[in-house]
Amino acid sequence: MDYEKNLMTFNEFCEYIGIGKTKAREVISSPCCKFVVRIGRRVFIHKELLDEELKKNAKFQLIM
Repeated sequence: MDYEKNLMTFNEFCEYIGIGKTKAREVISSPCCKFVVRIGRRVFIHKELLDEELKKNAKFQLIM
């Protein structure tokens, strides 16, 4: 069974976006952040919601 993970760990999020851990903590601690899933003390980032948010906030819409 092949499937793609929908939730990323904090470290995977940092690598995916290309930012450091300090800036990533600032981003996910914002109350308006809708792509963060908290399960107990663990923090996960929903990849599809993150991609939608990045597309919505992109300054330039590039068509390839």
